[in-house]
Amino acid sequence: MIRTFIRIFLFASWTLAAGQTPAADPHWHLVLDEPFDTLDPAVWKVAHHFDHYGEPQVYTNRVENIRTSDGALVITARKERYRYKERSAGKELKRTYDYTSGWLETTADHYIRYGYLESRIKLPHGTGFWPAFWTFVGDDPARHNSAEIDIFEMLGYYPSTVMGTNLHIGYCDCGENDCDCEHLNDMMCPEIDPDILCHQLDVEIPDYENTYHTYAVEWSPSKIIWYVNGKMVRNSANPGIIDPVRVILNLAISPWKLPDRTTPFPSSMHVDYVRLYQLRFDTGGMDTCNYDFSFIPDRVMKTISVGGDSCVNGVPPFGDVTLRATEGIEIRGDFQVPQGAQLYLDVNREE
Repeated sequence: MIRTFIRIFLFASWTLAAGQTPAADPHWHLVLDEPFDTLDPAVWKVAHHFDHYGEPQVYTNRVENIRTSDGALVITARKERYRYKERSAGKELKRTYDYTSGWLETTADHYIRYGYLESRIKLPHGTGFWPAFWTFVGDDPARHNSAEIDIFEMLGYYPSTVMGTNLHIGYCDCGENDCDCEHLNDMMCPEIDPDILCHQLDVEIPDYENTYHTYAVEWSPSKIIWYVNGKMVRNSANPGIIDPVRVILNLAISPWKLPDRTTPFPSSMHVDYVRLYQLRFDTGGMDTCNYDFSFIPDRVMKTISVGGDSCVNGVPPFGDVTLRATEGIEIRGDFQVPQGAQLYLDVNREE
């Protein structure tokens, strides 16, 4: 048996705030691996016109705008006049758009709640482009736009080394995280909805123009961490995004700054893959005694204390012990880990 006394708190070690990606952490379980050899309608829904914040493009399901090619999803924005019939106030209207593009999202059977979301993507750059890889709460109209994680948003009139990592919420339910919703540096988003709170931050990344990079986010009840090429670029407290979400890829035309004569058309967003992971904890056979935290899959606690009146006892074949927290882990002297097993500690600071 290993008997030890360890205290890990964030003020003692900044290096612990790096997060754990699936490449380095065997506790991540792959739940969706999409190589985009084809577009499976059981997994993906292709939008055919989606009115999103008054953008000047229409999303179509034509192969000219969205298709798979050579093992990649290709979303293409085109400058073209496109007439589309739509219904408004019970009437059928014909509207002409100046641009077309594509939108893809996971179906309801593939919504995800907490996890690690990753994609390898190559993006165009130019004034007016607005590609995004993001998540959105489900189809309940009462919660429309109440929870959104932007894994990235790229505005083509910014340099191609600037990435938007934004959170948008229409509520502030901190739950067990015990946070003070009035002190989260919230910013109202009047261009979206005056009731929506935004947690926005632009970060510097490698030049994305026509170059593949891997973009990812780790989302737990207490934290959201963004990664580019496996390197953490932002670490934030979760302000209350708790519901299952769909995963979305789209290439929009910005309503704030339209394309100009320098904007290259047609231009495409190439997606090599999308992978979704969830945490898997193996507690089979362990005598967990009286933990003072909930040992539940997909749960990262604020603080953890084990030892003393709580313990992990036993002999092989009991498995590895995984403790994940955002503020601190305390392990006291009578805490026991089975010989041959690994004690895995993950402490990630919230900013």
